[in-house]
Amino acid sequence: MNRLAKKIVVTLLFVLTSSELFAVVDNVVATVNGVPILKKRVDREVTALIPQASYHANVDDEKIKELEKKAVDSLINKELLFQYAKKQQILVSDKELSEAEEAVVRGFSGRKNFQQALAQAKIPLSEFQNELKTEESIRKLYEQKIKLTFSDDDLKAYYEKNKYKFKEPEKIDVQMIYTRNNPEVKNGGQIAKKRIDEAMASIKKGENFATVASKYSNDMTRIKGGNLGMIHKGRIENAMAEKVAFALKKGETSTVVETDVGCFIFHLNGRQEAAQLSFEKVKESLRGELTASREKEKMDSLLESLKKQAKIKR
Repeated sequence: MNRLAKKIVVTLLFVLTSSELFAVVDNVVATVNGVPILKKRVDREVTALIPQASYHANVDDEKIKELEKKAVDSLINKELLFQYAKKQQILVSDKELSEAEEAVVRGFSGRKNFQQALAQAKIPLSEFQNELKTEESIRKLYEQKIKLTFSDDDLKAYYEKNKYKFKEPEKIDVQMIYTRNNPEVKNGGQIAKKRIDEAMASIKKGENFATVASKYSNDMTRIKGGNLGMIHKGRIENAMAEKVAFALKKGETSTVVETDVGCFIFHLNGRQEAAQLSFEKVKESLRGELTASREKEKMDSLLESLKKQAKIKR
């Protein structure tokens, strides 16, 4: 099943389980160059935006209003693109529409189930086909006017001009003992300091750092002997503590680092210096990122131009 068909199947199935959220109404919520956008279509679009994990009961009125605004914006954009596609003679043939519909039907394991789903969602077949035609037209428009292809030479040129973006940051292999300053406990800071001092005393007596971490640390890494693994800057949330950790030499253990969130001790096992990533290593990820960003720029630019020329009423 292609992406469009999958999206439609998911939306339809969601409509079936979301009927309590919306009443079926036909009032016009916006027009695009005189073409109306109906409330019932907005409601169906909203169902596609509601995260399935939220389970309908957790979607409050404020969230629904936010999603409705996004839905109207989305439908205005779709209508603008559909009208532009027709002007550009980017048309969907009956055969293409039939094939797209059959892809959706297969998602319901047959025509009978598909028709039952439409009936239950109160969506006439003709209405479904019109919306499918809009989606297919936009897809073809995207393929013809927006989609970009970057050759290896294009990517290489971009890489050479932007080498600074493709560096493996400095990383350290470090272990940590962290005693939390619990703000809900009286004298939480003093308790954290006492605990870290006991940990440091054990380390100075020669006890293994991992053993001490497993005994004293409040961080989940205690189950791994305080091992954070190979990390880059940003992994340790407290800036003061991170600065100390990255300043250590291999094999060195820090002094106690006192912060407002608690106390830390670090032990550095090793360091990996920053390095330039090769073109071959980043080529495919660069292709994906560059394609996505440039296609988005083209689409945003097209929509901005279409909106300036259009008569849109909300």
